Amino acid sequence: MARSLWGLRRNPIVMAIVVGFVFALVQIALPGPVARAVDLLAGASTAAALFYIGGTLVGLQVGALLPQVVGVAIGKLVLHPLAVLAALLVVGPVTPPLQVSAVLLACAPMLGIYPILGHKYGQQGVNAASMLVCTLAAFFSIAAVIWALQASAVFGPLR
Repeated sequence: MARSLWGLRRNPIVMAIVVGFVFALVQIALPGPVARAVDLLAGASTAAALFYIGGTLVGLQVGALLPQVVGVAIGKLVLHPLAVLAALLVVGPVTPPLQVSAVLLACAPMLGIYPILGHKYGQQGVNAASMLVCTLAAFFSIAAVIWALQASAVFGPLR
């Protein structure tokens, strides 16, 4: 774990988060041309990520990846929301709307950058397939969690 955390110091994504946090903390505004360039890249990033994911899925033999994909999907769509629910019940008094929001956010599939992050480790195919399966399954799992939260009194009345 220490080696993994030490390796994050050279990760460009982590460095960008740290620099952005520092800029926001000391309230430094980007110069106009730089801000426009960042906005342009931010607008194009979703399309670029979807293009990458689609390209990764082309020709992928899903049958061989099925055990890994199912494991990731169960972890993300079942175990993660249950872990958040358990943590909320252990932590103590948090308002019901915040609790429901936290559980529902945990039910959401992973972000579009997930396959891109796996590229460094040669896992982009597994990650892209997992993301596709999780996105499709989330339509049903989120609806089931909303129904279960409304039917139970775990967080009190939700209406």
